[in-house]
Amino acid sequence: MEEQIKNDNAGSDAKDTAEPFVYYKAELIAEKSWMIKNAFMEPSYALCYLIEGDNYALLIDSILGFGNLKTFCETLTDKKIIVANTHSHSDHIGGNFFFDSCYIHHRDIASFQENMIYTKEQVIEIAKQMAPEEVKDYIRDDDNFADWKPMKVYPLYDGDVFDLGDRQIEVIDVGGHTAGSVAFIDHKTRIAYAGDACNGNTLLELPGGLPVITYLRNLLHLKEHASEFDIMYCGHEILQPSIIDEAIETVSRVIAGTDARCERPGIMGGTVLYAAEKVEGGYVRVDGKHFNMSYDPERIFEPEEKRQIIRG
Repeated sequence: MEEQIKNDNAGSDAKDTAEPFVYYKAELIAEKSWMIKNAFMEPSYALCYLIEGDNYALLIDSILGFGNLKTFCETLTDKKIIVANTHSHSDHIGGNFFFDSCYIHHRDIASFQENMIYTKEQVIEIAKQMAPEEVKDYIRDDDNFADWKPMKVYPLYDGDVFDLGDRQIEVIDVGGHTAGSVAFIDHKTRIAYAGDACNGNTLLELPGGLPVITYLRNLLHLKEHASEFDIMYCGHEILQPSIIDEAIETVSRVIAGTDARCERPGIMGGTVLYAAEKVEGGYVRVDGKHFNMSYDPERIFEPEEKRQIIRG
């Protein structure tokens, strides 16, 4: 069931149109549970999720911040909204800045703070660059954009629970893509909201990621909870729990040195290795399986630093 809901904050100075510009659309995926995406970016660049309980609603991730996400979510629920992030990357935290506070794993708080570098004007320019040509003129300097400014941040830890009253959402540590990547398990609907923790293009070479061997341990930790959910709604795609087994198998091959070591351009430039062979020019695995990961071969067995190291 999909419902496309207009955002009333599009602004009166927007391009002449009979209807306000649509920044978001929502799809009901389970009882009082919605998947939200930017309406003008198809296929969607990123996904976030709103879960309503008896006591409050939990917004898991906030994607890019193109449109007033708080106002949009208030068309779906009249409950107080608490924001929690699966990790600190900019395509998952952009809408945080329409709210007063958020929750994020303690190991990602520093990188979250470092991402607060965009002014409202810069976010508008990024939105125009990413939007299709036919909608660029609708994107204006109005209440649908906000500065990425300092905000109150609360730490999350493995095993924490968001008690919404009629449902409990459990936090599972799946560090790898970032040191503080987590999944959220809604035990009522048997859905895991997993961000970028385990998908078809899991990037481990980025700054702030963990060594491959540590990522494997955290995948095994997620596997311990696999009987508690039936589907995984992630940051960019929807997956079956079997992706976890594919990930464990693939990451184990990297550690054993028997993976494909497929060279491809890295997202940050240079060349990285992918664990499984991909079709030329695409993300699909040649062997038909789905999970894949890029990694730095120098960071497979690197010891994990569990302490916080403050360097001047």
